[in-house]
Amino acid sequence: MIKPELNLFDISLSIIIIIIIYIISTRLVNKSNSNYSKIFKQFIIFKIAFAVFFSLIYLYYYEGGDTFLYFSGGNYLVDQYLAYPSRIFEFLFNNGDEFKNLKYSNQQYLVSFFSGSDSLLTFKISSVFSLLCFKQFMATTILLTMVASIGAWKLFTTLCNLYPALSKYFAAGVLFYPTIAIWSSGILKDTITFMCVGLIFTSFYYFERRKNIIISLFISSISIYFCLILKPYILYLFIPCMLFWINNRIRGNIKNIFVKAFVGLFLIIIFSAAGFLIVQSISQGAGKYSLDSITDVAKGFQSWHTYLSETRNQSGYSLGEFEFTTQGIIQKIPAAIIVTFFRPFLFSDVTNFSLAFEGIQSFLLLLLTAYVFLKVGIIRFFKIIIFNKDVSAFVLFALLFGITVGLTSYNFGALSRYKIPALPFYTASLAIIYYLGYLKPKELLN
Repeated sequence: MIKPELNLFDISLSIIIIIIIYIISTRLVNKSNSNYSKIFKQFIIFKIAFAVFFSLIYLYYYEGGDTFLYFSGGNYLVDQYLAYPSRIFEFLFNNGDEFKNLKYSNQQYLVSFFSGSDSLLTFKISSVFSLLCFKQFMATTILLTMVASIGAWKLFTTLCNLYPALSKYFAAGVLFYPTIAIWSSGILKDTITFMCVGLIFTSFYYFERRKNIIISLFISSISIYFCLILKPYILYLFIPCMLFWINNRIRGNIKNIFVKAFVGLFLIIIFSAAGFLIVQSISQGAGKYSLDSITDVAKGFQSWHTYLSETRNQSGYSLGEFEFTTQGIIQKIPAAIIVTFFRPFLFSDVTNFSLAFEGIQSFLLLLLTAYVFLKVGIIRFFKIIIFNKDVSAFVLFALLFGITVGLTSYNFGALSRYKIPALPFYTASLAIIYYLGYLKPKELLN
């Protein structure tokens, strides 16, 4: 693929886009009476900074990567839009066969990637932003990043609706967590799927509250479709956990113990059946990520990233030998959780700048987890996890997803991207546990 160049036009256009985004966000803040206006302005500035940082680090540090492929693919589609303007919508909504034997360009080799539905969808999304940004890399990165940031913001505000007193904690763990910020920026599948996770989460919240049902259904349908094409394995865990969460919340609102037991049993049956059918439906359209082949895909990820670490000096890790059997996976669960949330270790795993960047955050998250555990106490800590209607679902998803990516990534660079859907739910759980188990009891005593 051709590495884009950062030129004066790209820099100038990026500055103009940043100014426009800042003006629009400032006006939105001034018109709203939100309690989170200050956080919103800080988040906008923070995300712009990380979008610029992402562009520069890929241009001058990594000098390669999937982001260049997706940007080049988007630009190839822009060439087709300009050559055949009457067929733009045909190109956007049809499959990759429509692009064969079209206008030649120096990106013609990209047609070979159109057979992959995940790459093709990412090309199409990139092309929309690239067209608006005159095919400039940094400008496209900034604009796509800021639009995708809607997902993170909605995730944050939904958590705040549940626990308004914890807005600062949620902001730190969702909006301003550096790993989330960097890997939910840029022209990547991870940027799009993280946005979708936030929007699906918010939609489930509105479903439970019986608010904005039509809009939520529309948004969640598009988000689920994007995830289905790009990373369906996220949905295998996220949808059942969200159904479990909604079940918890509905049961939690029922006061009568007998009615709660009856409704609980009924909802468990209904949501279990719904979850099974949804996951099966997702699997049927997931191609190589179907449930029937997911083990082979996991082995492939593990093998490929191990090969990269051994032959190209990339940041690999190992959990030791194990088989993808129930017993083999269970034995590696503790190691998978540790590597996802608390590694790379600063004094043994860090060998370069990117690992140091991740290692510092992992170490701080380990300290934060230990701090909350010690302040709350072992009994109350696990009691909240088991009995709190929100924490039980959030921790379930965070750990299941963390185990999944920890067992399959075998590369710290890949893992730092793959794990970002789990991080906000893990940090949110810590905040809620700390509040209910330590801060709130002290407030009641005063």
